[in-house]
Amino acid sequence: MAALETGVQFHLPTYAHVPLPQLIDLGKMAQASGVKQLWVTDNLRSRNAFVVLTALAANIPINLGTAVTVQYFRNPVDVADSVAAISEIMDGDELSIGIARGNGNTPNFVNTPKPITMAREVAQSLKRLLAGESVCFADYPALTEYFNFNPTASFRMNFSPKTPIRLYCGGNGPLGLAVGGEHMDGLIVGGEFKAISGAGHLPSVLDKFEEGAAKAGKSTDLPKIAEIKLSVSRDKEAARAFARPTAGRRILNLSSRGYGPEDILAMGVDPEDVAKLDDAQRKSATEERFSALVTDAMLDAVFVAGEPEYCIERMIELRDTAQKYGFKQLMYSELGPDVEESLRLLCDEIVPAV
Repeated sequence: MAALETGVQFHLPTYAHVPLPQLIDLGKMAQASGVKQLWVTDNLRSRNAFVVLTALAANIPINLGTAVTVQYFRNPVDVADSVAAISEIMDGDELSIGIARGNGNTPNFVNTPKPITMAREVAQSLKRLLAGESVCFADYPALTEYFNFNPTASFRMNFSPKTPIRLYCGGNGPLGLAVGGEHMDGLIVGGEFKAISGAGHLPSVLDKFEEGAAKAGKSTDLPKIAEIKLSVSRDKEAARAFARPTAGRRILNLSSRGYGPEDILAMGVDPEDVAKLDDAQRKSATEERFSALVTDAMLDAVFVAGEPEYCIERMIELRDTAQKYGFKQLMYSELGPDVEESLRLLCDEIVPAV
């Protein structure tokens, strides 16, 4: 089997305490250790994803990407001219743009209407803009309404990307996957990859995406990225404490998306514990109280979390799953309580063993 590439995601809300110059240094460390791609997240209250990408592009010869760009935060014209400009200064083979509706917090900040239609129209219009075509947003009524475009106006970029820009589907629901397969160039199975695999749903996720690709007459062997939630440290308890609240929110996200008690059990998690956690969230429990209700089973359903030796054993299992289903890359995110230590452990110990 072909070796999997290694990607690293800088989860910008997690790294709010890390200034941009330090993120660049971390990116240089990753690139020097053989990491093939750096990814950033898109969050309204964190450092701007495209500003961070620009800084990385100007300083590190590496592939870059967003995992993901939230389809409601920026209009397609803004995204197209931003990424095309970034491509002019980067030294890599690909600039990857993930597209999705965002996480469970997105509706707390912006309206999120017609998510499937919006994903389709964003992908279609972005591809045309990046190809140098003239785009009239009368062809895209959902985008016109949401971003207040003049439906009679036409937009055409007056320069072209230097580096190939590929669009990746970041949605994991059946309709979003079908749209992604039909209109995008690849798939990111996001932060619940481990849980989705554990529940036995990975084949159906891939089938829906491939059905969309087949509908468009494309190869069904499009590139696939697996996001691995990792928290590694020499201090086992610190690694697990760091991951616990995020793991709990990810489990609740799956539950809200239709993963029922049988699915939860298949992950090794007690549905009654999930119900208690959901009740605590609805009652606005403190972060401390919420984390205390996140069981070890929930944590291990979502994260690879612990000391390097433990993480290596778990990662070998996930590597085998990813290779079995034809994934191109393992993208590690979150990383751990001390980002510099965790990145070093990932690059120096986990990746060589996996």
